[in-house]
Amino acid sequence: MRTNMQRLLSPRTMAFIGGTQVEYTLKTLRTVPFEGDVYVVHPKRKEIAGYPCLPSIRDLPEAPDAVFLAVNADASIAALNELRGLGAGGVVCYASGFAEIGEAGMERNRRFIEAAGDMAVVGPNCYGLVNYVNHGSIWPSLYPKLENRRGAAVVSQSGNVTGHFVANDRSVPFSYLISAGNQAVLGFEDYIDFLVDDPHVTCLGLFMEGIRDVPAFSAACLRARAKQMPVIVCRSGRSELGAAMAASHTSSLAGQNEYYEALFKRLGVIETDTVPQFLEMMKVASIAEPLAGPRISVYSSSGGDNGLAADYCSFAGLELPAPDASQIATIRPMLPEFGHVSNPLDFTAGYWGQEELLTPMFTTMLSGDYDAGMLVIDYPPLGSARTDTSAQDAMDRALAAAGKATGKPVFHASVNTGGITPIASQRLIAQGIVPLQGLHDAAVVIAKWGEHCVRMRNDQAAGQPLDALLPHRAKPLGGKSRSVNEAESKRRLAAYGLPVPAGQVVSRADLSLLPEAFPKPMVLKVLHDAIAHKTEVGGVALNIMSRDDAIAASERMIQNVAHHLPEIHLEHFFLEPMQAPPLAELIIGVKRDPLFGMVLVIGAGGILVELLKDATPLLLPVRREDVEQALRSLKSFTLLDGFRGRDRADLRPVVDAILAIASYAQDNLETLLELDVNPLMVNANGVVAVDALIVEAAAIAA
Repeated sequence: MRTNMQRLLSPRTMAFIGGTQVEYTLKTLRTVPFEGDVYVVHPKRKEIAGYPCLPSIRDLPEAPDAVFLAVNADASIAALNELRGLGAGGVVCYASGFAEIGEAGMERNRRFIEAAGDMAVVGPNCYGLVNYVNHGSIWPSLYPKLENRRGAAVVSQSGNVTGHFVANDRSVPFSYLISAGNQAVLGFEDYIDFLVDDPHVTCLGLFMEGIRDVPAFSAACLRARAKQMPVIVCRSGRSELGAAMAASHTSSLAGQNEYYEALFKRLGVIETDTVPQFLEMMKVASIAEPLAGPRISVYSSSGGDNGLAADYCSFAGLELPAPDASQIATIRPMLPEFGHVSNPLDFTAGYWGQEELLTPMFTTMLSGDYDAGMLVIDYPPLGSARTDTSAQDAMDRALAAAGKATGKPVFHASVNTGGITPIASQRLIAQGIVPLQGLHDAAVVIAKWGEHCVRMRNDQAAGQPLDALLPHRAKPLGGKSRSVNEAESKRRLAAYGLPVPAGQVVSRADLSLLPEAFPKPMVLKVLHDAIAHKTEVGGVALNIMSRDDAIAASERMIQNVAHHLPEIHLEHFFLEPMQAPPLAELIIGVKRDPLFGMVLVIGAGGILVELLKDATPLLLPVRREDVEQALRSLKSFTLLDGFRGRDRADLRPVVDAILAIASYAQDNLETLLELDVNPLMVNANGVVAVDALIVEAAAIAA
């Protein structure tokens, strides 16, 4: 497959099979300097777009490296069989009517995959690919020409959105843009694994609606991370409606936002929220120098621009340290009397375009405790009456000089999206300045770039393989699920180190043998494997102080269970000490997800579960630092951190308890369906699991 992907993206021979879409594609191909051989197949036409036609695939004089197949779904399958027999390399399949139409297309999809064999097949239900490296493009519409043959490689599940990326005016350098469609044969993991080794690729951009194979995707992303190759994602299907649209479009499993976010964070994938951010992020990853950290100095000639920059940079997580005394002493005499040395720095409208004054000012600022500099200035729009950009150019020269003098990255951000013309962008890039469209997006992508650079340095410093970050692959479980009663669930988890109360199982007969009075309040609960949620059947009694209280409570529970679940004959109960009010209650759960495997969920527990919906998912396996970071990310973490003068919780036993639960889950991957500890009560010096539930099922036979 890898050899055939190489043939697809570096073709010497290309074949085009079909009619109308082939004609559009060939017209586009004529506009680029492709130097290989081109063959066209059509059973009835003599020529298409000036290329002579062969009547059939078997008339091709050689096995083509890259093929554009634009015939209907069933004809595509037949053509794939012929092309495979001929020894073709890769095929872009335009046809729809496969898995994206549901059950009706699944059998056709199976035959499509079988026919593909080891050919590198893109699609089906895709638009094509743009090849800026070899110029062997298969793209049915015109696209902008780029002088550079090196840049971002984009893989997109939407052909139309891929077209939007190609047509951008943000000066993003590209190497390849691939409309992946349904990914019946080649998936994101295959593209990543191959493209990460291509010297023409600066970063990988993925526009996705879903991931078909999380473990394989994870392995590919970690391989890219090990090679310091940024992987950047923009994902649709994040809303309920968007998820439904994604599923109907490419049969992907979309949604589950928190799980995707957890996966991307774990893998070091850079996630963007919008298409503009996606494009700007790929540009930064392609042309920007590495950042040492999040500290930035900002310059403009307007207090309003600086106010916006301060807001957006702060919101994005960038830091804007004030200039030190030495910098203030140096810069203050350079400014007008009414000027003020600060960060962001307002160099005032009077210095607009004054290169000789701004160069030492910018250089002095950037020489301080900053990791990067950013100039905020807009250019006049194309077609406007004001066409003189000499002032902007002079300020950019001052910025470029400061960057070179200090060895630090510099950015030019416009306030408006489109505030930097494509011509101006190219001038900036030539000077070593990264042009960014729109101040809000500029701040976000610089912050994300800084985080990525820090992560890469930390990886190198650790010097350890990244395999430990691979999520567990959890096979589907079949058969009827079975819940494990609280006493047994706690016994199993306690064996892994989870602190639990000193409880005891008592039968109906045992109740009369209990002490006449208890030294402290107790809790009595129903105990049965078939009763997962005890409170729903009135199966919990608090403040049990005596044997008589326990007997009376048990009789009420027997009646409640008989009313709600008449098929259950209640024989046993669980008696344990009541716990004092904690600093906070947590819920720790493990869910088995068909796509993401075993997911550990850490959240606000007790009555706050439904009220706050405050939870953070982590994919198993987890590290200690992951758990602590997840705890600190909760909105309710303040309850553990000395809220209103209360005690501050020691996080070590909290993390230990969560890791105990995770360890149990990891050791029971073959049977564990679900696990809940709710609440896990947290006190200043320890924790205790007040309730626990394990749900199991049998593995599906291979």
